[in-house]
Amino acid sequence: MSTGEGPAGERHASWSELFFDLVVVAGIIQLSHLLDGTSAWEGLVLFGLLYLAFWTTWVCFTVYGNVESRSDWTPSLVVAMLGLGVMAAAVPGILTRHADAFIVAYVFLRWLGGWVWPRGRVVVDWPLAQIGVGILPWLISFWFEGYARYALWAAGIAFDLLVILTASGHRLMQRAQARVERLVRRHGTPRHTLPALEPARPDLPHLTERLGLYVIIVLGEGVIQITRAASAEAWDGPLVATWLGSFVLLFALWTMSLLHGYGGVPKLGPGEPTVRATLALHCLTTGALAVAAAGMGLANEHPHGAAGPETRWLLCGAVALYFVVGLVAAGATGADPRATLVWGVPCLAGTLALGVAGDGLDGAWILWLLAAALCWQIAAAQWMPGFTDRDRVIRSTH
Repeated sequence: MSTGEGPAGERHASWSELFFDLVVVAGIIQLSHLLDGTSAWEGLVLFGLLYLAFWTTWVCFTVYGNVESRSDWTPSLVVAMLGLGVMAAAVPGILTRHADAFIVAYVFLRWLGGWVWPRGRVVVDWPLAQIGVGILPWLISFWFEGYARYALWAAGIAFDLLVILTASGHRLMQRAQARVERLVRRHGTPRHTLPALEPARPDLPHLTERLGLYVIIVLGEGVIQITRAASAEAWDGPLVATWLGSFVLLFALWTMSLLHGYGGVPKLGPGEPTVRATLALHCLTTGALAVAAAGMGLANEHPHGAAGPETRWLLCGAVALYFVVGLVAAGATGADPRATLVWGVPCLAGTLALGVAGDGLDGAWILWLLAAALCWQIAAAQWMPGFTDRDRVIRSTH
């Protein structure tokens, strides 16, 4: 893959952006330990909160680099890498001594992600970059411990999600213009000294490439998990079956996300999703993939005998969420509801049934059954209309 400018001005991920993405590898590795290092529910809740904080920070700088396309933002990128590195390093001690470091790094990076934008630029497609009220509960959490602290983190994340889902780009421009008018009217500020307002629009092909590269990194974490786990076990029939099932499942997830999806989001219909919808679904998709990778690691660590409920539900829950994302994306982009009933609903129902009734099954059986469900969707994508168009364009939110 080339970097920088293509033959006709087409942008690709730059060397600095690829270097920046390396911190994603460290972050996902650290976060995955929460799923097997604490109690099941506590680990899953913490994983969700910290992953959303980590992904949100990453995407704020990714959108900035995508929109501005400037070489002089590299210093800010390096600072963001250091901050994300601190967040990743703090994860193992998030329950005790390192929680404050995570909070400081997260709050600072969210501030920096808004500060780097030039004056007058309004990020209509990703307003979270310039609306930082969601960091206030994180700041307040300095004075709390235990579940109260986690509740404040959840409140901050919930506010951010509300902004993503409800903030209108058109209203953001109106409010920015109203602030300019107040400065002119109330304070006598000369209008020519104020920056001209303009919406910040993304470079769509470059943005979707960046999102796809993130998916590749998360899937790569799955490869690391199963390879590391398998290397510590005797190579016998159960381990080989479990490892092969994991690899086939990873390959199927890669196929659905990148060959029959858009920006890493699986199963889009023929319509045009908004930038914001694509980013939100990308967060859920990659979170599901990271959980699935952790489940594969556990399955390969214990290939003999029935898989434990934690392993079974990590795998089935993650793939079920992945199917839910596909159904939402299909519905939002005009997929034929009848086709959705054929390729989507049975896979989701079967995955949930496997989680509920799969007690006693080996990890290899669970992996192969989940891979079979995904392979059914891949086969359906070959002949159902609307799913083979790889030239979809995401439109801006107005």
